[in-house]
Amino acid sequence: MSDEGQTAIERLQEIMTALMERLLLESLESVDGALGEWKAGEAGVFETHAELLRHAAKAERLAERMARIGLDNAGALLRDAYDAGLVDHEEFVAFVGKEPAEVNPSPPLSEEQVIGGLPDKRGLIEELLGQGPVLLHIDARHPLAQVPDRFRQDPKLVLRFGYDLTPAIIDLSIDEEGMYGTLTFGGIPTRCVLPWGSIYSVVSEADQKGMVWPEDVPECVVDALQEQHGDPEKQAGPALGTVRTPAPEDKGAKGRPPTSPPTSPPPTSPSPGRGGHLKLVK
Repeated sequence: MSDEGQTAIERLQEIMTALMERLLLESLESVDGALGEWKAGEAGVFETHAELLRHAAKAERLAERMARIGLDNAGALLRDAYDAGLVDHEEFVAFVGKEPAEVNPSPPLSEEQVIGGLPDKRGLIEELLGQGPVLLHIDARHPLAQVPDRFRQDPKLVLRFGYDLTPAIIDLSIDEEGMYGTLTFGGIPTRCVLPWGSIYSVVSEADQKGMVWPEDVPECVVDALQEQHGDPEKQAGPALGTVRTPAPEDKGAKGRPPTSPPTSPPPTSPSPGRGGHLKLVK
C-alpha cells in the first residue's frame, strides 16, 4: 500500500473514532437523563432498565458498523461524520467522490435490528432456544393464557422451556400469536397456551442473560422489584442484558440446571424425530 493510501486509512480511522465517541456520548446522555428521572421518582425500574438496554443495543449496532468500515464502503458513515461537523465538504468529496447530498446517511441506531428499542420477543426467544433451555416469566392471569387451574392467578409463574428435554412433547409450536404445547405438571400432562403478551421476561440458562419487556410486566411485579432492586444500572448488560428477575414463589416451582446441550435453532413447528418440552420449573 502506498504512503498516500495508508494516510487515508489512518485519517478514516480517526474520523470514525470521533464519530463513535459522538454517537456514544449522545446515547449516554439519554441514559443519564433516564437515571435522573428514576432517582427523582419520575420513572420506574423497568423504564430505566429499558433505556439502558437501548443504549447497549445502539453500542452493539455501532460496533458492528465500524467493524465493516473500509475505504470502499465508508460513504454512509462519512455522511454521518459530515453532518456532525467532523469532516468538511472538501474532505468528504475527496474520500467518497460524491457530494454529501448524493450519499444517504446511516439509519438511526435505534431503528437497526431493534423493534421499539427492544428485540422482537418471538425472535429472541427462538434464538435463545437454539442455544439451550430458557426460563420464561409468565403472567398466568392473562385472559388468553391457559395453564393448570392452581397457577391461574399467578403473575410470577416461571416455566422452563427447551428442546430435547425429558420427557419431550411433540406438539410444541410457536407462531405469531404465542407458544403452545402439552406441559407436564407433577407427572400430569396439560395443554397450555402462552400468548406473547403473557410472557414478560426470558432468561437463558446457559449464561443467565435475558430480556425484560416492560410493557408486559404486571404492576405487582414492578412494585416488588422496585423494593428489591434499587439500582437499575446494576441490571445493565449488552443488548441481551443480564436480568435479575424475581424468584418464583415456593409453589413447587424452582430453577433446575440445564439438562440438555445447546441445539441448532429450533423450527417454528414440531418436526418428526425432534421433540421439545415446556414444563413448570421445579
